[in-house]
Amino acid sequence: MKKGDSEPFEKIEQPKIGSPYNGSFLNRLPNLKNQRNKVLYRRLTFIISILTIPLIFLIYYVSPYSRLQGITVSGNQMITSQIAIADSHLAIDGNVWSQYFHKNQYLDTLKKEQPRVESAQLHFKSINTFELAIKEYKEIALVMKDGEYFPVIENGKVLKEKVANPTKNLPILENFTDNAKISQLVKEYNQLTSELQKAISEIKYTPKESNKNLIQLNMNDGNQVIVNIQNLASQMKYYPQVAKEMKEKGVIDMEVGIFSYPYSESKKENGGATDSSVQTSSTENLTGQSGASSDQSDQSSESVESNQAGQSENTSESSQIDDNSSSSSSDLTEN
Repeated sequence: MKKGDSEPFEKIEQPKIGSPYNGSFLNRLPNLKNQRNKVLYRRLTFIISILTIPLIFLIYYVSPYSRLQGITVSGNQMITSQIAIADSHLAIDGNVWSQYFHKNQYLDTLKKEQPRVESAQLHFKSINTFELAIKEYKEIALVMKDGEYFPVIENGKVLKEKVANPTKNLPILENFTDNAKISQLVKEYNQLTSELQKAISEIKYTPKESNKNLIQLNMNDGNQVIVNIQNLASQMKYYPQVAKEMKEKGVIDMEVGIFSYPYSESKKENGGATDSSVQTSSTENLTGQSGASSDQSDQSSESVESNQAGQSENTSESSQIDDNSSSSSSDLTEN
């Protein structure tokens, strides 16, 4: 065959065994089996998971871990832990989750049973124990009723618990029979600074026909303050300055304006001014009359006797004024 002539038959290369062009079903069968096994494993894992999770919950539900094993109480000062747990109606050995999901109901029950509780929270301390965190209202005063003492808390409520020995540094409320007046007083009292609150030893309700909101404060420093309930917070802030300017212990009247006078002086019923001016003018008149009688010694005996009689009457008048002054001061102190 000459060079350049085409061959009558072209040589066709056969694909090698194992070549990707080999479309034999037998060669692709192992790959299909592997893919099918993977799908089966995934489905089996999914089914087992679906069955296992409820089984775990079922085992947990019947196990002791699902039961409440203990409750710890924190933040309580006047309420004991046992009473707090009992009044909340939380049940030891009860279902943990059932009680936790209904915790607001238990906390509301605790607040109703214990007026001292201002707020309460419930949370997990461990897998099957609770912690009950309590915040209590503070006691701010003691009210005296029929010779017995009862605590008054920050929200103005009077508790039914009797205080046998009122040794606490709390003011004593006297003559209060209306809880509305106590609530109004507590609202004003809470606005005072801690220094002023500690300075008050007694608060007496002393109403009169023209003013039903009048109270008298007996201070630890020996002074007395007369003030309206609704003006307690706004006017008592001036007390430290007024008390500092007083030369001796006495009364600070804040009913209408602010003025003070010592216990040795008396106060008129109209609350305007003291009787000290009356006493001073009476003394000056007596002194002037005595000087006039000595200068007129050359007059007749009848004139001298009449002057002496006049001096005796003025002296008697001065004695009556002094008696009224002392009796008025005594009544104010007792009030």
